[in-house]
Amino acid sequence: MRILTLSFLCTGLLAGSLTAEENARDSEEYRIGVMVKAVAEAIKAPEKPASLETIAKYGTLTAHYVMIRGWLVQELKGVESQLEASRDPKKKHPFEIKASFLRKAIRRIDLE
Repeated sequence: MRILTLSFLCTGLLAGSLTAEENARDSEEYRIGVMVKAVAEAIKAPEKPASLETIAKYGTLTAHYVMIRGWLVQELKGVESQLEASRDPKKKHPFEIKASFLRKAIRRIDLE
């Protein structure tokens, strides 16, 4: 009898945790986490055409515009600082690409 009761309890707990996991995926915190990861990946890969679209997708949402724009501005300041500090033209090139990308991304979300 104890084994049967324990089995039902465990099954009930697992079923309850699945519902909680499903609810977590629907939560605002989960959606923001997905957005932050997508924007971070887009910033890391300025050469991909989809990167600008990803930033535009999330950056034009009214609720997140200020956060994403501020993030892009801070990234741009860091990249420009690295660009100014670099003397070797070969090392400057990646910073130039990223700075150009970040300026485009900021302009894109500002215009929409």
